[in-house]
Amino acid sequence: MHVRVSGFKHLLVPALAAACLADRPWLIDNVPDIADTRVLTALLDAAGAAVTHDRRQGTVRVSAAGLGRHRIPGELSGQVHGSVYLLPALLAATGQVVSGRHGGCRIGSGGSGERPLAHVAAVMERFGARCEVTEGAFSATAPASGLRGAVIDLADFAEREPVTGTLTGPHYSGATKTALLLGAVARGTTVLRDPYPKADVLELARALGTAGVPLRTGPDEIVVEGQGGPIGGTELSLPSDLMEVVTMIALSVCLDTESQLRLDRPETVRASLAPELACLEAMGVPLAWEGDTLRTGRVERLAAVDVVAASHLVYSDALALLVPMLLRASGPSVVTDLVWGSRFGYAEGLRALGADLTVSGSRMTVRPSVLSPAAGDLRAGDLRAVMALVIGALTAGGRHVVHGVGHLARGYDNLPDKLRLFGADVQE
Repeated sequence: MHVRVSGFKHLLVPALAAACLADRPWLIDNVPDIADTRVLTALLDAAGAAVTHDRRQGTVRVSAAGLGRHRIPGELSGQVHGSVYLLPALLAATGQVVSGRHGGCRIGSGGSGERPLAHVAAVMERFGARCEVTEGAFSATAPASGLRGAVIDLADFAEREPVTGTLTGPHYSGATKTALLLGAVARGTTVLRDPYPKADVLELARALGTAGVPLRTGPDEIVVEGQGGPIGGTELSLPSDLMEVVTMIALSVCLDTESQLRLDRPETVRASLAPELACLEAMGVPLAWEGDTLRTGRVERLAAVDVVAASHLVYSDALALLVPMLLRASGPSVVTDLVWGSRFGYAEGLRALGADLTVSGSRMTVRPSVLSPAAGDLRAGDLRAVMALVIGALTAGGRHVVHGVGHLARGYDNLPDKLRLFGADVQE
């Protein structure tokens, strides 16, 4: 079975924000046709940018020359979390920004799972902005003299995890991306110490460099020489989406089938998924790289493993995709989330399918289980949790109604057809 994996959502989102900082067009290729793409391009259009989204060709072209409106429409921002990265972009481009709520997966610390924005405001203030954050509202104004470069230790927006002593936490990624975007157009040198280390930041920095931003990226810091004005244009081809790769591997393992994943920029995918690939190897999942193709073979026996999600380790998003596989392991496994804490919104649904799961704080024990059809509908409240339930339901067999598929539309391009390749009968 052959599956073409779509483009990397978590790079697309800040790249669209970066395009707002340019005085020449950005052309982004291998763009996934997902809800985030459609909402974010609509937000750029509402801000005055000229945006062309060719869904057939998988490209987005952004010309920000006409961008001049600083208010982010709440009816759009409330649909996706990626709109958060328009806050620094519009601040830098227009001198101010105002927004209401931002949507996305409800995995944060707010009363209804909202993800906070205080860290975004704190980073902006390091560059000289004045910010106000209240429940459901955000505003920021740049100084009349413009944003100035800053020295920022991203450890201020993270915490040390106990396994390796490296930084992690729910604010770490967003703070780094916000600082990188602002540093690109601020006046003077910006030094980002201990930046978030994963591909979405490293690839964003690379894209900014191709747009003419002088910067140096090292293992412990990123140095940006801001010119106090707009950046240039560039062409960016997105690598394949990392979590879609893990998803397709999970489907292959759980449904006991072989698959061949066609990847864009496979060397970037392989390097970026190093922790996940090491975990899959320890589990005994047979993977083979052949040019731009990643093959998954049939599994004879899966080993139990303990997996820790942290900013320098496995992605938090990946845990939900690993758990259905670990239900087939030869013994109990433990998964720990040191990014978002107790992000196990799929546990109840998998239990309804027969999974033996025990949650204790940020840890969940996964015991070998045989899944069977559930008596009722399955529900989850975030993207990867819903995908975990879909994988579990397909593994169990029978007919299931899975709620929350609006989340899937934000993260997977053409998912129903890809599930049908695995033999699923999908009714939308």
